[in-house]
Amino acid sequence: MTTTALVRHEAGYARKTLVRDPQSLFFTAGLPLLYLLIFATIFGDEVTRVPGQPGVMDVATIMTASVIVIGVVSAAFQNLGVTLIQDRENGVLKRLRSAPVPTSVFLAGHLVNALATAVVLALGVAVLGIAVYGVPFPGERTLAAAVTVILGAVACACAAFPFTRIVGKASAASPAAMAVTLTLFFISGLFFPGADLPRAMVLVADLFPVRHFFVAMTTAFNPNVSGAGFEWGHLAALALWAVGGALVGSRVFRWTPSQER
Repeated sequence: MTTTALVRHEAGYARKTLVRDPQSLFFTAGLPLLYLLIFATIFGDEVTRVPGQPGVMDVATIMTASVIVIGVVSAAFQNLGVTLIQDRENGVLKRLRSAPVPTSVFLAGHLVNALATAVVLALGVAVLGIAVYGVPFPGERTLAAAVTVILGAVACACAAFPFTRIVGKASAASPAAMAVTLTLFFISGLFFPGADLPRAMVLVADLFPVRHFFVAMTTAFNPNVSGAGFEWGHLAALALWAVGGALVGSRVFRWTPSQER
């Protein structure tokens, strides 16, 4: 079997695992949509100015960009990291390791599944925002939005691989992933449309991929932005996280439960 076929097989297995777990599927795909429904319904008609962005935007537009980021991070980092940790600590990965599957192929399969899930989720959020809440269609910035989603998903998924080495218990996987993601969401300003965050908080947030992802996505949805809407500096930061996460993850990833090391 070719490497491409092996990656496709691993991606298919990861997809089936997600679909067959209703709770995981809800928290990965359903919760971000619920966030948009709540925030856009309550604050959608308000308009505000976002620091660093030209013009003013309605809150529904900002929250659509924000919830896309939340959904992608949930699918590409949180769900992937939790799944790998739980499978490792429960001995599933150890049994899989007995098959002749290279680590790179196994991780690539999960990366492909996370990327596909993130793209579908981002499309769902964008359609909901545009169709229900009147969010302006990105138009010529559509390509920038698509590139941002893909690069953001890859960066978050690659960051999940080294994260699995930090958590040593299956029961701690979900709380740890939730703590990391919620902290990054808050310090990156995803829940505070138009807020001028403290400089120190921004500096800390800039060390991680979520804020770069959010700024680039907001620019792609901002109707006041002229041109293609690419945030090259923030996209470069996401690319660095993708490369760094992949390199570190491939070296520190472990198949056996923590107590056996």
